[in-house]
Formats: sequence, structure tokens, C-alpha cells
Amino acid sequence: MPKISAPTVAEHRAAQRAALLRAAEALVHETGVAGVTPRAVAERAGLARSSFYEYFGSRDDVLAAVAIDAFQRWEAEVEAALEGVPAAGRLRAYVEATLRMTADGRHDIAATLQQAELSPSSYDDIMALHDTLLRPLTAVLEEAGVPDFDLHVALAQGLLNTGVRLVTHGADADAVAERIVGLLETGLPSSRR
Repeated sequence: MPKISAPTVAEHRAAQRAALLRAAEALVHETGVAGVTPRAVAERAGLARSSFYEYFGSRDDVLAAVAIDAFQRWEAEVEAALEGVPAAGRLRAYVEATLRMTADGRHDIAATLQQAELSPSSYDDIMALHDTLLRPLTAVLEEAGVPDFDLHVALAQGLLNTGVRLVTHGADADAVAERIVGLLETGLPSSRR
């Protein structure tokens, strides 16, 4: 019987899977998607190559798991940023948290994985989770009683996507957040004097 390195088999398996996920994520950051192979992931995690296949059926499966893990961490951080914020400040808190995390590099993994050619089922799993990131924005706009709700959620997401691209390319996250919040709350500023 193989030796386990945790108090229980379940904890051992969770630790092994987590090690493989962290190894795959590190490889994505260092070498891009092309560097993620079952052998490379297992070696990076300090495990036998066969261990990879105990947790993931393929390279696509581990890449999808890395994306899902990143989305779950992103969602948890956004929810933490919104916790305890009064309704009037929730939109600003959401936009600021999203752009701050982008500036900190936490969006990089998603951008890299978007370039990967994954199986349709893996891609669908990732896109379903991407949609969950809209839940806080959807809730904020719904709480505010915004008319044409679906349209405004889509437009707000468009502004956020543009903000993420700007910050990814070096724009100041706070300045971009301020402009996005201004557009969402009051519209375009007037140049009338």
C-alpha cells in the first residue's frame, strides 16, 4: 500500500491534486500553455507521471481545472471586497476589486488560458464559471433597480472588459475604475461650460 503524507487518505489526495494544480498554474505562467504536459506537471509537483492520471484524464482536464480554480479564487475575493459594503457603494467596490486584481496580475492566467485550444467540454466548463463572475455585478445592478436589466448588465460587463484590457496594458487601475464607475453611475461627463 502506498504511503500517504497526510492524516487521512482524503487529505492526502486533496494535497496531491492541489500540488498538481499549482504546478500546472506555475507552468502556464512560465512557459505558456504549450509547456503544460502531464510529465512536466507531475515533475514540477514532485510526483510520478502516473500520479497525474489519477487526478486528471488529460492536459485539457488540468488546464480546465486551473482555470476553474482561478475563477473560484477571483469570485471569493470579489465577494470579500463586497462584504459589508452598503448598497450605495457596492458598484464601486465591485469595479475597484476587479481592476485591482487585474493590476495585481490575477487576470493573467485567464488571458493565457483563453489562447489554449481546449476540448469543447473543457471550454464550456470554463465559460460557465466565467458567467458566475457576473453574479455580483448582476446583484448590484438588480439591487439598484436598474431598468432594462439584462441590457445594462451586458453594457456594464463591456465597460469592465475594456477596463481589464486597459489595466493589463499598463493603465492605472484606480483611474480606470473611477472612470468606469462614473460612466455607470452618471453617464458621460459633459463638456458644457
